[in-house]
Amino acid sequence: MPELPEVETIVRGLNQKVKGREILDAWTDWPKTIQTHTLTNFIAEIAGRKILRAHRRAKYIMIDLSGSKTLIIHQKISGHLLYGKWKLIKGKPEPDMAGPIKEDRFNRHIRFLLYLDNGYQLGLSDLRRFGRVFLGDTEKIEHINEIGRLGPEPLDPKFTLAKFRELMAKRRGVVKKVLMDPFVIVGIGNIYSDEVLWYSGIHPLRRVEKIAPAEWAKVYKYMKLVLKKAIHAKGDSQQDYRTLEGKFGNYQNMQKAYQLTGEKCQKRDGGIIKRIKGNARSAHFCPVHQI
Repeated sequence: MPELPEVETIVRGLNQKVKGREILDAWTDWPKTIQTHTLTNFIAEIAGRKILRAHRRAKYIMIDLSGSKTLIIHQKISGHLLYGKWKLIKGKPEPDMAGPIKEDRFNRHIRFLLYLDNGYQLGLSDLRRFGRVFLGDTEKIEHINEIGRLGPEPLDPKFTLAKFRELMAKRRGVVKKVLMDPFVIVGIGNIYSDEVLWYSGIHPLRRVEKIAPAEWAKVYKYMKLVLKKAIHAKGDSQQDYRTLEGKFGNYQNMQKAYQLTGEKCQKRDGGIIKRIKGNARSAHFCPVHQI
């Protein structure tokens, strides 16, 4: 699933590409994609509205529209939003432009299209069809799906170390699972929980109750460092995710633990990265320095 850096990369791309554009129409081949409306009602609501700005809440892409409406896209496990041109051939979107959107197979599973006034579309490529689209009043978006119950943003300047420690003091359980809980703190999934814990020197199955204040300071520091580094790299494209243009991000070339099973630890401590399962999740870690 795209995590905070991948979603933030898409949002920044949207503000460069589609801010100020008018929405003309929409299409989907999967009725469950649009959660709040039928396709006909959805089109009636959004046609003629302008895109004011894009922003992010957790892993949700939020697109504010004229008339106090907000379009929300949750890319889920295999989804990623693209900006390009498609034409429907026998009811199936086919790329109408050269480049990675046409050439990369991970960009070929278009389930939803938003038609814009400049001849381009926003397309949701989603192999597993888990991606979801919502439309609601901008002032009431906290009532849509789980948005109002989400935890704090890890990169929010107001989210201090003191607040982080206070938050974790109330939790129980395995540290990797807690870091991945969007109702505790948002935007961190399998990739970046592994990476943060590698940098912090903490075993992914350590109990949060056993982590010392000084160790939480490390987690806090590296959580911000890793997420910012991944945003700068435009996300991790080891699996399905691509940028708005259909290109690869670069964080997969910077990984320290995630999906590096069997490789030597980059700390050169003699450790070999291992993969373990716990709480129905896999984790990658160095058994030497992560304790």
